[in-house]
Amino acid sequence: MQSTRQEILEILKEERQATVEDLAQRLELTPMTIRHHLNVLQAQNLVIASKVHRSKKVGRPRLVYTLTDAADELFPQSYGALARHLMSEVKETMGQEEAEAILRRVAERVAREAPPRMAGQSFEDRLTETVEFMADLGFISHWDKTEEGYVLTNINCPYRHVSREHTEVCIMDTEILSHLLGVTPQRLSSMSSGEPSCSFLLLPEEA
Repeated sequence: MQSTRQEILEILKEERQATVEDLAQRLELTPMTIRHHLNVLQAQNLVIASKVHRSKKVGRPRLVYTLTDAADELFPQSYGALARHLMSEVKETMGQEEAEAILRRVAERVAREAPPRMAGQSFEDRLTETVEFMADLGFISHWDKTEEGYVLTNINCPYRHVSREHTEVCIMDTEILSHLLGVTPQRLSSMSSGEPSCSFLLLPEEA
């Protein structure tokens, strides 16, 4: 990202809000230059402008800029490290069997957020709907129909950093698919084993 825009985002992160004049003074740039960068950031859905009326009700309302939720995601996060430590603590405190049971319950909870299966819905339609739902979770998946059955391939795992240390986390993949599709997925490959993707063979009852 252009350095001036990055600086603007950092100022808004620190101050929570700022006007064009505030940013111009802070960065020692002209208001026109600041407006140009803010327009770009708005087009990227990283900042939003709100009108604030002046206290003495003189002149037009001024614009105050704040970060969007999308911009907040640009700043460093450490969810992976937290999740790894939590998994280690759960396994050490409660044991492997209970840790896996917890992961299954979490997967069930996640699956309940998916659109319900419609009466008469085909397996392929439900499979497409499942891929779209999992995309919202951070997966990048697609499915293919083969002679053996349907193969779902996922090229991005949102918790891959955790699964490298705690492979039992991969239980969640199969459990979510099982709840959403009503089948028992057969794992064909796994990124936690160093393979480029996770893939599953799915055999619907009507196949």
